[in-house]
Amino acid sequence: MASTLVAPDYIEDIRESTYRQPMLTMRQDQIDTFERYQLKKFEDEMVEHLKKFAPQHWPVIGEQTGRQVIRLGIEQAEKYGFTNRGPVRFYIELMFMFGSYFDTDPQYPWIAAALHDPADIDQMVRADNLYDDVKDYWEAVAGPENEYVFQALRRLSQARSGDYIKDAMPLEECFLQGLREIYPQKCEYLGDRSLHAFIQNGLALAGTHGFSSPDSAALMVALGFFLGHGCTRDPLHGWIGRRLGDKRLTSADERSQEIHSKGMLYLNHVLNSRAQQP
Repeated sequence: MASTLVAPDYIEDIRESTYRQPMLTMRQDQIDTFERYQLKKFEDEMVEHLKKFAPQHWPVIGEQTGRQVIRLGIEQAEKYGFTNRGPVRFYIELMFMFGSYFDTDPQYPWIAAALHDPADIDQMVRADNLYDDVKDYWEAVAGPENEYVFQALRRLSQARSGDYIKDAMPLEECFLQGLREIYPQKCEYLGDRSLHAFIQNGLALAGTHGFSSPDSAALMVALGFFLGHGCTRDPLHGWIGRRLGDKRLTSADERSQEIHSKGMLYLNHVLNSRAQQP
């Protein structure tokens, strides 16, 4: 379950983000007066933008879900004082890159720090600082033409949890070793502290959904690593939540197997699309 959905093919667009362009401020008085017109117009603009920004992911989620994500992004961006058109658009782009709940993801403490800069710092300055941080991260983690990302996806497609889970080693250490082998560049950038915090979060999430076996725990950690720690409730990855809530799947093992199967299908689709690029 891969960074498939993390949008490696359109990461370059972040470097061309137009969030610095002159903005129409969505202040409360404007929303009160022009809410339907302004928000609908912005939403329509984002739909057209995201079709290009996320050319692989947008057809998968569809316009109805896409609009749901846009509305969620507007709400979440406002929590951090992002109300101008550009910073809000940038925030939504980051949702497609890191998952809808990237702002609380233990993998990215530097994002949280940038978002929580003092409120008296202008939102354009904070968005600009965050943009620079994201650019530095992707240059280190994605590599030339996103090759590091696709190397990690290819390793993930061939990985088996049994290759990494050892009886004599604590499960957290097994997962840490596995992630380092699958995506060394990202692990090096994140560092041990963030990785341990993330894996602990993933194990807790697995327990929440009744995933007690090492294989199913590995699945949840992998999903979170590549799709974001909130992937089980993220509308961008609704296929996960639907299978977790499917009443026809009566056991945790069945749900885990269904999620794994769907994730592998999508991962292979992304890798095949990459192979077909000129």
